[in-house]
Amino acid sequence: MDAVTSTTLTWTQLENLCRTAVLGAGGSARTASALAASTVAAERHGKSEVGASHLLDYLDALRAGRLAADANPVVERRRAAAVTVDAVGGTAQAAFDAAFTETVDASQSTGAAVLSLRNAYSAGELGYYARRLAEVGLVAFVCGNSPKLMSVYTAREPVTGTNPLAFALPHESGPRSFDQASSATAWVKVRSAAERAEPIPEGWALDAEGHPTTDAQAALGGALLPFGGAKGSNIAMMIEMLTVLSGGSFSDEAAPFDEGSESPRLGLFVLALDPDAFGPGYAARVEAHLCSVAASHGVDFARRHAARETAVLDQSVHAALRAAAEAVGTVGAAQ
Repeated sequence: MDAVTSTTLTWTQLENLCRTAVLGAGGSARTASALAASTVAAERHGKSEVGASHLLDYLDALRAGRLAADANPVVERRRAAAVTVDAVGGTAQAAFDAAFTETVDASQSTGAAVLSLRNAYSAGELGYYARRLAEVGLVAFVCGNSPKLMSVYTAREPVTGTNPLAFALPHESGPRSFDQASSATAWVKVRSAAERAEPIPEGWALDAEGHPTTDAQAALGGALLPFGGAKGSNIAMMIEMLTVLSGGSFSDEAAPFDEGSESPRLGLFVLALDPDAFGPGYAARVEAHLCSVAASHGVDFARRHAARETAVLDQSVHAALRAAAEAVGTVGAAQ
């Protein structure tokens, strides 16, 4: 992005703009705050494909009714280490916020806890959830499903979502984390390529007839491919089973996240471990080991990404957010 086609904002400006845009699209204050925070986090960590441009999907979903505007998540502590939250058709981010304290308490009191989230809209950046837990000293594993977009095994049509997973390690210098899809690439990257009329690499997708394609537009009508063939398929199916633990929709029964008025009612599985329950000095030992691996082999596992100093948005994205914000009469401190 160059200066002609982009707009630069401070993080405070971006958060204010995102919050007001969600309010302008009909979202509640809870929904607006949760989506603004997660959008800024994605942009700060270089995940722009699930940052401000993806927020436009949430705005469209609010207007169409497939994302509940004022959902009030319901949190339950079913057992000592088992927490559930019903997003009630709202955002996974707001539901996670509602269950966060209960999940941390369960992990710290028992050593390990599981949060099962159900009936949510698309979860956005998975690393956001994992980093939040790692920032309070927990080892986190998070996975989520999406409406069917990806073929598995020998199928020639979509069967599961791209079913991403994220992992984060705690450390006083900030979490190490990674976030990846089960597919060869994220669906939003294919959509972006289609919007720019650019080809996609071989091995990413099939067309509507089940044939391999490098045409991004044709891929949107077909299916993404799993990474590593059967290995990626296995991971996607494992994630599928974990994410419906407390009742979320399977991918092949979930409504689309980008059309219609029905919520996809997806799930999220979160495992949070308190390393202090298992022995002392875990974070320091792991950090020393990973630094040694990096020094000896040049492999920087789950590396820390230096947070960007400012947000740089495509002008069309910035304009769309401003238009939504102006529906409530102000864009606050945003420019």
